[in-house]
Amino acid sequence: MDYAGDLGRGTTGLELFVRDLALCLSVHRDRGPALVWPDGVDAVLVDAEPTHGVAAGTAALTSGLGELLACRVGSSFLTLEPGAHSGGNTAATDLVLLPVRGSCGGRVEPAPPGRARAVLDRPLELRLRVGEALYVPSGFGYELNEAHSPCTLLVLALHPPVW
Repeated sequence: MDYAGDLGRGTTGLELFVRDLALCLSVHRDRGPALVWPDGVDAVLVDAEPTHGVAAGTAALTSGLGELLACRVGSSFLTLEPGAHSGGNTAATDLVLLPVRGSCGGRVEPAPPGRARAVLDRPLELRLRVGEALYVPSGFGYELNEAHSPCTLLVLALHPPVW
């Protein structure tokens, strides 16, 4: 993968976003959670509109990311209402959680049950804001909470390729 390229000159915001996210995932994938502030996020926010829980306008994002990571990428939206708590989740596949409106608290456990401790020695707790992307590896437990206003997240699910 050539991430350096022309260092952003002549590339679109979406291409910058996909490149930064793919670079982060190429380092952290299967190792542990990661938080990234990708360039070009404005291009994703403009195109990401929830339509009945389906991420409209994200085809270029999912295909570009899938091509760089050699996997299938699905997308959906999740809305967390104020005071709501989404706990006890286990990522069935690698996930990228990207707030497109509002913010919420988040927590990722240090390792999946029955697996040796990953990079973290305690849970990762954070405030997830628009412009940030949280990577949650497959098998890791996570929760979303503390939304003070409605928080809409674009959820990217990274699936193994079908050969």
